[in-house]
Amino acid sequence: MVREYWENKGAFRNTPIILGLITIGFMLMGITVQTQFDHNDFTFREGLRFLATQPEDLRGMYVTQSMMALSSFFISIMSIVTFFYLLGALYDDRKDKSILFWKSLPASDTLTIASKLFSAMFVIPLMFWATLIVTQIVLMIIGMLMIWNADQSAWGLLFGPAQPLKAWGIVIAGWLANSIWMLPLYGWLLLVSVKAPKVPMLFAILPPILLSILQAWIGFLQNFKMPESAVGVIKDWLVNSPAILAGGMHENSTGETTISVSLGVSLDSGFDHAPTLTNMVTRLVSMEMLYGLLVAAAFLSLTLWFRRRATDS
Repeated sequence: MVREYWENKGAFRNTPIILGLITIGFMLMGITVQTQFDHNDFTFREGLRFLATQPEDLRGMYVTQSMMALSSFFISIMSIVTFFYLLGALYDDRKDKSILFWKSLPASDTLTIASKLFSAMFVIPLMFWATLIVTQIVLMIIGMLMIWNADQSAWGLLFGPAQPLKAWGIVIAGWLANSIWMLPLYGWLLLVSVKAPKVPMLFAILPPILLSILQAWIGFLQNFKMPESAVGVIKDWLVNSPAILAGGMHENSTGETTISVSLGVSLDSGFDHAPTLTNMVTRLVSMEMLYGLLVAAAFLSLTLWFRRRATDS
């Protein structure tokens, strides 16, 4: 695990830090723009006065839901980092011809693969989660200063009723559940990493696309209708993630603007997308998860088989 961190600390540590700084920078830019168009903070003050008329639990929900919504930005970047990390996890040893050196060490091939999988499933999410917490604390401090400058009580108005620990707990629970949910994809990426001769990203993406085209063509010739393709299955799998992937603002039936977040992306699905621990567990104990674990086991077994027979050629 230490090796994985030091070899990839740019992705594991620096990427979430830069992401946090960008988020804080965007907020400061927003404040600057707002002060240019809002003479004497009139609109901001009016907004705070309106917020003060809302029930305490509703004000707390605004903050809690906003904190969870921000996590969707972090997990989007985290998914990209994890994707490229796993693609290079076993490929880089063959590319720089250091594989025989690593295979000569006491660590077995099973332990090597397990450490890379563990890093993708737990180390990366925990690093991003810790950075998310620090980022949100800084954002809360900036928000408190703005509210105090408007002669309002930041604690009584917003942060007292909020539940940051609940928001952070749901986020990390969703991210760790997502790591289990994504095991078939992680297994496929490791399999590509251990076997692809060159350009592993090409070998990771092209087979599902080509299979979908062939599947659609054969299915159309047989039934004259388009069947569910392999790409469609992957898409359905991704949008049903138990992590918070969607968040935004919308008007309800009474015309009030509310903040909402959801597990995955709320498309047609048999799963409930409300961000609760129950819905996360429901995904992990579903038949879909069982099929996914079987697929992941097959991919990881092949990865181990190829790794044991790998050389530096």
